[in-house]
Amino acid sequence: MNTTDSAIRLLLVVSDDADALEVQELISTSTANCEITRVREIRDCSRLLDDKLVDVILLDPSLPDSRGLEGFHRLRAQAPDVPIVILTGDADVEIGEHAVRSGAQDYLIKRHLEANLFVHAIRFAVLRHAFRSDIEELALRDALTGLYNRRGFRLLADQSLRLARRNGRDSVLLLADMNDLKEINDTHGHAQGDLALQAVGRSFHSALRDSDIIARFGGDEFVALAVEAHPPGIDSLLSRLHNQLAAEDGKLEMCIPLSLSIGIAPFDPKAAPSLNDLIVVADRDMYEKKREYRKARDGGTFG
Repeated sequence: MNTTDSAIRLLLVVSDDADALEVQELISTSTANCEITRVREIRDCSRLLDDKLVDVILLDPSLPDSRGLEGFHRLRAQAPDVPIVILTGDADVEIGEHAVRSGAQDYLIKRHLEANLFVHAIRFAVLRHAFRSDIEELALRDALTGLYNRRGFRLLADQSLRLARRNGRDSVLLLADMNDLKEINDTHGHAQGDLALQAVGRSFHSALRDSDIIARFGGDEFVALAVEAHPPGIDSLLSRLHNQLAAEDGKLEMCIPLSLSIGIAPFDPKAAPSLNDLIVVADRDMYEKKREYRKARDGGTFG
């Protein structure tokens, strides 16, 4: 976010009214452009974080529903993209130091709070976290397609499934294998094969929503977690994907058409299967689709 032009949306997680008032007064007497939302417990943060209404969290680790770093770890798991600054008392400095080693951006000591120091800590927490996120993002992306790589997908999909399990929401995992990539490479060259992989990536990106998690899982495999998608609606999603793939295929003008064998694994929040469980189910389904594709192609009924 732009910390000079836009108001920083600060979530103040403090149970003590006197501490909360002190922070609010510090901000009101400073030049900081902050919008403060105050809550008293970790459980009160969920809606604000889920709705992306927070730029930075100021967290007192001594809360009624968490002690020590428990609350910090819960917030980090739910919103890893939001920086956290710890607000400690003199007796809890060690907790602040542990939190920084665990990923917090900074810690402030209540007795030493001062307007300029406070504003500096909040602003730079946002900037440092954004910089670190940019570096981490590069490590989570596939260089060819711009989609997430295997590591990025696992990181984000695990987080999304935890939220889906907690909120009782469905999701659907798609595991797709690109058909005939070897033949495309052999016939048209590896440069054209790379263009075909990029075209598949664009098809997934166009067919799915911004909230869905899409990755090139490796080689000619792609994976997507359709967040809060319901199994009855998966046919519509697949139809969009195939239509996008056909449009991309027309641009490439190859003699071998773009196609995918797609396996499907619904996520039932009551059963709460793990990400690995979903991948195994989708992989089995994908293998059957691939077998059917090859049978149709080799039997002369393909295309």
